[in-house]
Amino acid sequence: MRRGLLIVLALGLLRVLALAGMAASPARAGSSASAAAKVPGRGLEPGQKRPGQGRARQPQPKPRAELFAPQGAGLGEPFLVRVRAPKPLAGLSVTWLQRTVRLTGRALPGGWEAVVLLGSDVGNTAPGRHELVLRHGRKGQVVTQRAGIEVLPVARPVESLELDAAMVTPPREAYARILAERKLLQKLLLATLSRAVPAGTDARRWSLPLLRPVPGEVSSIYGIGRLLNGQPHAPHRGLDLEADTGQPVLAAADGLVLFSGELYYAGNAVYLDHGQGLVTSYFHLSERRVQTGARVARGQELGLAGDTGRSTRSHLHFGVWALGRHVDPEPLFLYESLP
Repeated sequence: MRRGLLIVLALGLLRVLALAGMAASPARAGSSASAAAKVPGRGLEPGQKRPGQGRARQPQPKPRAELFAPQGAGLGEPFLVRVRAPKPLAGLSVTWLQRTVRLTGRALPGGWEAVVLLGSDVGNTAPGRHELVLRHGRKGQVVTQRAGIEVLPVARPVESLELDAAMVTPPREAYARILAERKLLQKLLLATLSRAVPAGTDARRWSLPLLRPVPGEVSSIYGIGRLLNGQPHAPHRGLDLEADTGQPVLAAADGLVLFSGELYYAGNAVYLDHGQGLVTSYFHLSERRVQTGARVARGQELGLAGDTGRSTRSHLHFGVWALGRHVDPEPLFLYESLP
């Protein structure tokens, strides 16, 4: 009987030990899970960062450019396009009517701005919607922005003039000269679009409003249709201003003399390059007082008014070219101040 009691006690002790082992197992499992939570892996201690973690450089945003352009403009009407950014834009250019010009700008309070004068030509631009394209950046990182501008038709009158027959229909021996002059001037005008500019300088030498080169009234507007000796001809692509022979003709803005010489149709003529595709021209002078390549200041005397070339009387034909295209000069006398 004593032996049976010992067996019962032994079995009870074994059961107690077994139950104690089962209760201890979850505690060990929980301890293991807790240790795993404290060690993220790859042998790192809690709070320790992987090499380079937290120090990765974020990509810097590209300079944000704001493009300001009109939704529409009349045929031949000049207009301003502005580009603003927090800092100067590298490789900035504008393309309009298949011609491109490089732009530079100036610092403004809190930013930077580039301005270009554009327009359409009554002689060769079709009314309708045309695309303006702005590009900036370096190779592989060029940003392109686009804007549509509607060129609107403009009704203009027609005038009739009587001229020397040789000026309306030139003699055959004058053809080669006229063609050579046209090619030379076109080459000079297009060269102004790609002229190199030293880094950190502004290519724009013009300001608005333009200075009126002579004080006389307008005698023939831009874009007016013309009958020459009864024959229809191209519209007038400049502005005729009343001026007596010998009256001083002044520069409309700071610039570089692009051309000073005598032309078949324009007579004694001066062209000024004002930077970023803007050129002014002064025709029918009786005398030129500046040479090609000279720098001139706004208001400087360029020559004297006259009636040389294809002209019926003494006056000044004043022209403005934007990216090599004739635009109406008259609105540029009326613009609010643009330094």
